[in-house]
Amino acid sequence: MESSWLNFHDLAIRRNRCCFKRFVVAAIIGCCLTFLSRHVMVQQLETLESTEFRKFIFMKTHKCGTSTVENIIFRFALKNELNIVLPEEGSYLSRDELFDHNSLNTTKWKDLNFDIFALHNRWNKIEVLELLREDVPTFTIIREPVEVFESLFHYLDPKLKNFYGVQDIHDMVRTIKNATLSDVVEKRYLRHIGRNQIAWDLGISPDLFDNETAITEEIERLDHEFHLVMIANRMDESLILLKQLLNWPLQNVVHLDLNRRKPEKSSKLSAAEKKVLEKWLAADVQIFQYFSRRFDEKVAEFNWKYSTSPAGRLDVDSAIKRQTQLLEEANSQLYDRCVISEVGNEELVSKYKTYNDNIMGYSINEEQEDCGLYVMSERSFLSTFRDLLLSKITTTSSVFKWF
Repeated sequence: MESSWLNFHDLAIRRNRCCFKRFVVAAIIGCCLTFLSRHVMVQQLETLESTEFRKFIFMKTHKCGTSTVENIIFRFALKNELNIVLPEEGSYLSRDELFDHNSLNTTKWKDLNFDIFALHNRWNKIEVLELLREDVPTFTIIREPVEVFESLFHYLDPKLKNFYGVQDIHDMVRTIKNATLSDVVEKRYLRHIGRNQIAWDLGISPDLFDNETAITEEIERLDHEFHLVMIANRMDESLILLKQLLNWPLQNVVHLDLNRRKPEKSSKLSAAEKKVLEKWLAADVQIFQYFSRRFDEKVAEFNWKYSTSPAGRLDVDSAIKRQTQLLEEANSQLYDRCVISEVGNEELVSKYKTYNDNIMGYSINEEQEDCGLYVMSERSFLSTFRDLLLSKITTTSSVFKWF
């Protein structure tokens, strides 16, 4: 009886030991699997972080250096054969109304999958996402508002002078100073060019232009809708932050400055005149001041993240300086390699000539194969992209017909 009990007890001990060993083995295997899983996850994240974004949204504003940014985007899209959101003709996706994705329904390429949204429009993110079908990096660029209006006024000379019935921009300032809200200065040329151009482009109603509280609420909305708001007055820093956002190499943002006004198409405004314009452009000033502060924060974050200083990080502004210096050097090398001379737009021909003769362009060394892309006009790029979209439609149709 006692022997049977001992045998049973011994068997129980062996079983417990066996179960314990199995538990230990299972635990070790579980730990290994967890470690491997985390290792794979880390690798996937590192791969994601090192992969350049090929799908994104750029809200193109007026007279904020957007031609330069657009050229950067177009070169990238052409290299990778990406689908740009395009209207049937022209370069605007909307003018006086907020963008509506249904406006693309009349295009031959309406059923294609789009990669990049980058043309002029009145901002309406919900509708833009209807086209791209996923949340992607979203960015825009703004500029000091008085500079924006002065640039618009001279870029569209003499059209804006005639529209507002003034002799020059100084007369325009006098007219604004003596105007009431119902006067001619509230009208928009071609229904989309005029007062508070930045706010207008970003989809803010003119009914809110003189309501500081409402503009603050709109700014908060925009801050949530854009991953990056670049500042044209700090273009090189802006492009460094853009390449970080899109995980691009520096080479992708190397550029020539495009769409610059001729020297004679400019006016020096007095401090008093600037004050008048700042008051009239209060909504744009409010937007610019807010996003200038946000830009400073993003630069500080970049410097902190990429600083190579010791643990104390005393030189916390060194990272952005190093990157902008590298970009300046690369831009200078591009200029030396590609530019023969700077000339008026009227002297350009073919694919390099743009819409407006009030600006400067570049005579390019065409023996260098890629130089032409850095100065190609928007019109020429859009023609190329339309052909690319049409070719993809033809290819898709042929495949379905064959099946």
